Amino acid sequence: MRRLVRLLAIALFLGARRRVRASDVAERFGVSLRTVYRDMQALVIAGFPIEGNAGDGYRLVQESYLRPLAFDEDEAEVLAVGARALAASVDGRMRQALASATSKLQAALGPAARRRVAQLESRIVVPEFVRSTAPSAEMLEAIREQRAAAILYLDPRSGKPSRRTIEPVGLVCRGDAWWLVAWCRMRKDARAFRVDRVSHWKAAGSFTPRAGFSFDEIVRRDRHLSQALFAY
Repeated sequence: MRRLVRLLAIALFLGARRRVRASDVAERFGVSLRTVYRDMQALVIAGFPIEGNAGDGYRLVQESYLRPLAFDEDEAEVLAVGARALAASVDGRMRQALASATSKLQAALGPAARRRVAQLESRIVVPEFVRSTAPSAEMLEAIREQRAAAILYLDPRSGKPSRRTIEPVGLVCRGDAWWLVAWCRMRKDARAFRVDRVSHWKAAGSFTPRAGFSFDEIVRRDRHLSQALFAY
């Protein structure tokens, strides 16, 4: 995830909660604590009314107003591209929240910058296959709240269905599709499931994170996301 897209997503993440710890942000976005601290500082400099620190957690002050953001034309263009890409990669409530947040940010721009952003957005086409493979709100909630799920999964290669109970820990965009990384109780190991091949989803209670199998540990252990993770 590019930094500008991540900063915007972190702002939305903060706005939806009373207070979050730096470790929560790091786990949610798959980055280090040091990166979280830098991102928080960047958001404060950009004008986001964030209170807190690494020890106590962070929150977005609800009663405050954002001061006008001083984007230059190049920054406005990058924001438009990043927001459009992120909107194509999420589903339901998050997409609506992103659209609302982007509208508020663009309202702080001058007329010329707004025209340039509008012109650029009209020239960005998001393929339908990207939208069709976007993670659902249920998947995002399961990752955030550590909730297991019973799924019906169609193997992308053979087309054969299988029923699994999984413990979702994160998402990976690989090629032209999104993949849900989870602990598979049937395989007793980490696996990645192509999002658009999950045809049924049913909550199966909460789970306790398994030692050595957090999203960060899985990705760190397998930086290139080898075929082992995608073997069913």
